[in-house]
Formats: sequence, C-alpha cells, structure tokens
Amino acid sequence: MDSAATLVWLAPEPPDAAQARALASWSRARGVPLTSPVHAEVPALAVDLGMGDAVERWLDIARDAIAGRERDSADRALSSAESLLRAHPEWPQAAWLMAELDRARSVEWRHVPPTDLQFAEGAWLRAEAIDGGRVAGVGEEASARHPSSATIAVDLTPEDAELWLDGQPAKDTVIPTRAGTHALVATWGGAPVWAEWIEVPAGSSSVRVKAPGVLPCSVRDVARAHVTADPTGAPGALQIDAGHVDCRAWVAATAGTGPGSLRMALCETNRCGPALEWRAPEPWTWSPDDERRNERKGMPWATWGLVGTGVAIAAGVVILASGALRPVPAETHFVSGGIKRQ
Repeated sequence: MDSAATLVWLAPEPPDAAQARALASWSRARGVPLTSPVHAEVPALAVDLGMGDAVERWLDIARDAIAGRERDSADRALSSAESLLRAHPEWPQAAWLMAELDRARSVEWRHVPPTDLQFAEGAWLRAEAIDGGRVAGVGEEASARHPSSATIAVDLTPEDAELWLDGQPAKDTVIPTRAGTHALVATWGGAPVWAEWIEVPAGSSSVRVKAPGVLPCSVRDVARAHVTADPTGAPGALQIDAGHVDCRAWVAATAGTGPGSLRMALCETNRCGPALEWRAPEPWTWSPDDERRNERKGMPWATWGLVGTGVAIAAGVVILASGALRPVPAETHFVSGGIKRQ
C-alpha cells in the first residue's frame, strides 16, 4: 500500500487522544497517509409524494365519468393517471394506485357501452396480480378466476442493494408473485435508486437490475465493514468482515487491548489482513521516523545505543586531552655515571 488509504474506524466510540496519537504514529511508521471516507451519496431518484394526489384526482374524475356513462371522459382521465404512474414506478403507492386504476377500467368495461366482459375480467385480474386482491366495492364485480402464480429471479447489482416489489420489501432475489404488471424498485438506505414496471409471465422468469453502486471509499461504502470474532477461536482475536466494500485501499482500525492501543488491518476492497496490535511509542522515545532511518542503516540498536556512545566519546576526548593515554617513549638518555635505558 504505497499511496493514501481510507481510515475506517470500527469501534463504537471515536478514538481518544492516545488512540489518535497511535493512529498518527502508525501512519508515519508505515508511510501511509490516512484519509477520511468521503461524504457522497448514491444518486437517488427524486420522489414527489404529491404526484400521488394528482393520480387520485384523475381516478375520482374517471369514476364520476363512469357513473355518468361518459366513456370518453373516463378514458381520458384513466389515461392521464396511467401516464403518471408509468413514469414513476418509484412512488411507494404506485403499485396500489395502478391496481385501483385497473379496477376502475374493469367497472368501465362492465357498465359503460360498448361493454366487454372479457376485458373487464382481465383488468380485474391485473389488479389482483399487483396487490393480491380485495373485496369488490359498490358497482364492482370480482373475477371468478385468479392470476397465475409466478416467480422472478432477480440478477441484482450491487448485491447488497434492497429490493421492493409492489411496495413490499423482498427478502430474497427469488421472489414469488403473480403473473402480471409489477413495480420493481431497488433502494439504498430506503432511498430508491432504480425503478421499473416489469411484465411477469406465469411460471419462472428473470430480470436484471443494475442499480447505481455506492461511490468507492465513501461513508456508505465503508459502512458495510464490521468487526467479527476470529474463526480460529483465539482469545481476543478479531477479524474484519469487509462485506461488499469497493474501496481499493483502506485501513480498518478499532480499539486495542490496552489504553492507547489499536488493532489495525490493511484492506483491499472486500478483503482484509489480520488485525494486529499497535501502540504508539511513548513521547520520550525516538519518533518512528528516526527508528525507520536507523533500521535502513542496519542499526536497530541505535535508538538507545547512540546515547551510551555519545557519553563514551565525550569521556574519550577528556582522556586524550590529558595525555594519560600517550605512549611511553623508548629512547636513550646519557647521564653521569653511565648509560641507562628508560
């Protein structure tokens, strides 16, 4: 990891002063600048909840026209309502409103000339396929038949997006339903990011959903990581579950076993190495930068060794200056009374 890495703090409480110093010392010792996750959201679809009121007004107009046997007015109102719904499958109430629109059409085809009982029954079946059916109201007549069973296998990208079918959360990517028209929505954190009306045939079928993914190294991206117990069962051991993180280079950090200590793991996308203990050097020791320079020179002892060496050198200077270590001369001196060698 040669460039900057995104720091992901996984402890419930933010780092205290000692842990912050340990993070800084780890960064210096490894030569890895640490950055914060970026605050960027997935582009969500705009949801105007007030548009549902517009659809309901068109439905009221259509029902009044049906009661007055005014087919043209009823058709215009129902077409306007359907156009709004087709353009906005992401609305939470879109599926329910579409079902009510089909029931209004069923009543129209049964009671407004020219009538067509087959069309009326088909519209009622489409409504039941969406919302599961309800008791027929005044002027309505339920179909004697029911929509066929169906199953949708959704090829979902990204895998951890959430699916909703007809306003109901889907627990799996294989969704049991009924043959007919359905609103399929993919969400991130409850916000819709992809939505379409799909036609589901009887039996098994599949649909591909490619929703916008989260921005790598964003807050939402790294929020998918969490700490789990090490599967080896070692006491106090931790493992980082990277989930579906897309960040290329990031560092997972959490509190260590003692005050001011950390557990740090190097991670790439959805894979993390072991969470290793790290503690910042005490303030009165040499900095990690000095220690790294000494190691590169092949002198790991230098952190404390140079202190003793400095004292020895200073003492040596005093001794040499005094002449105490000067070599004894070996030369001949001529004195009275004979020759003596000293």
